[in-house]
Amino acid sequence: MTKYFVDGDGVYIGGFDGAKPPKGAIEVPDAPQDASQTWDGHAWGAVPAVRQKVLKSVVQSRIIDAGKMPDAYAALTQNPIYFARWFAPDRPEVYCDDPDAIQLLTALGLDPGAILAPA
Repeated sequence: MTKYFVDGDGVYIGGFDGAKPPKGAIEVPDAPQDASQTWDGHAWGAVPAVRQKVLKSVVQSRIIDAGKMPDAYAALTQNPIYFARWFAPDRPEVYCDDPDAIQLLTALGLDPGAILAPA
């Protein structure tokens, strides 16, 4: 019979049938619906919301279509941290609710909801 376990923080470790769980594991009555849920001592918490992302190339196209790319580029080059974050080659997407992107788009007079909408 499978038994289910969490760690001391309520993070799901897994189900064990015939194998010994890790030291300090705490048995719970059942497995979560989603492995990202945490155990609060009485029940599984809600499944965490997944933050949506949009490709930066899509965002750039929308800014270009709005005629604001020169202004956006000027703003980015004035802040080396934002510039580095935006053009990081290993980060092709941005969160649709990214506060820095929302601030930039708002300063440009654009609608962040429309520009950052998932494609």
